[in-house]
Amino acid sequence: MNMAGNRLALSLAILVGWALIGWFAGPLLALFGDTSIDLGGIAIPQTLFCSVIFLIGMSALFESREIGFTAPIVLRSLLLAWLPGLYALGFLLLAIWSGLPSIAMASSLLVSTALGAASQELMFRGILFAGLRSRYSVTATAWISSLASGFAWLPVWLWYGFWELGIADMALGVLLGILFSAIRIRTNSLYPCILLHTVWSYCLTLLRVSGGELWTQPLFIAIIIPLPIYGLFLLRKKVLPGLPDAAAA
Repeated sequence: MNMAGNRLALSLAILVGWALIGWFAGPLLALFGDTSIDLGGIAIPQTLFCSVIFLIGMSALFESREIGFTAPIVLRSLLLAWLPGLYALGFLLLAIWSGLPSIAMASSLLVSTALGAASQELMFRGILFAGLRSRYSVTATAWISSLASGFAWLPVWLWYGFWELGIADMALGVLLGILFSAIRIRTNSLYPCILLHTVWSYCLTLLRVSGGELWTQPLFIAIIIPLPIYGLFLLRKKVLPGLPDAAAA
């Protein structure tokens, strides 16, 4: 098996390990006590913490530029996040209007969403992205990693019998995955993806906690449809700067 095949197999093995931590670490930790770490009143979910530590360790098996641990090609490229940024700002304003949670809860939510965003982006737009790029074109990599990010938590929803929520969550993951993949490709960096994902998730979580969410999950998916469309628009430039397209190599 050549190096490209090894890299893809390695990223898939890491994906399996990451998924197992996400699916089973919580229930196992619950058997032995608290499932969160208390840092001065800020609760940090141990499952998310373990997932991030695991992925950081595994990322050492790849080159930094493969994972996306590089600065954006130009700072101006960060402006590509203007549309999802407007959505996040809207969520935040609605949350403020509905009533924000306490500082302690808001701080805990920020840590949790940041860890969750870092975990998902490092897995799907970092490690899996690097493995797929060793074998497939940029466009194929974007689609496969987006589909994988959507299907990641479907087994958990199905296991507990919430198949409707699982399908909706899967669709949401795929649609947002297209956007985040486009940002990853156009900036040639993982950092904007982590930051954007954190801001998006935090503002949306604040809105949900405040009780200001005015839509059902299917309606919410319809509301964010412009985001994957925007992502597809960004993907019209298919080749990552400084990296040859695998399909053409």
